[in-house]
Amino acid sequence: MYAFESSGSRKALHAMTIGAFIGAVALIASSGGNIIPPIILQLAGIILAGVSDYLLTRYSLKVYRYAIEPSGITDEHGVEQFDLVITEMVGRRSVVVSRVCLRSIDREAVTVLRRDDPSFKTARTAVCSTYQKFRYINTPIAPAECYIPFPSENAIIIIPPDPYMVKHLRGE
Repeated sequence: MYAFESSGSRKALHAMTIGAFIGAVALIASSGGNIIPPIILQLAGIILAGVSDYLLTRYSLKVYRYAIEPSGITDEHGVEQFDLVITEMVGRRSVVVSRVCLRSIDREAVTVLRRDDPSFKTARTAVCSTYQKFRYINTPIAPAECYIPFPSENAIIIIPPDPYMVKHLRGE
């Protein structure tokens, strides 16, 4: 029915990943000097290499596909039901990480919050306070997030906001 993929420029993320890797190599390479104990430089280099690896595998290489698809189920009135399907793609491998029926979401509570809003933290706390969070965004700090609550599962799914997807989720 409708789908979109996480995309867009992530230059800051790529710069952080490359910078952490170069910093790790530089620290380990310079650990042969006598001024600073080598173990400290090597340990810092290993930590930076771990940060680089985390940013690479958790954010840089992943692409998410968000889709509203028919579930193959009809309700008692003969109306076909739809699912929100989130697929994680890394290279040629794709895995469905979330598949939830749209009839179980709280359509009135679907919320889009922007980080530049002064009340972002309090609004996010109010929206997410009682739910288990599942975040499917491939940037560490997204400028805006869409919160989709599933009260029956005590869960909330966080995805990037797409205007057309938000309209479907709210039932508009």
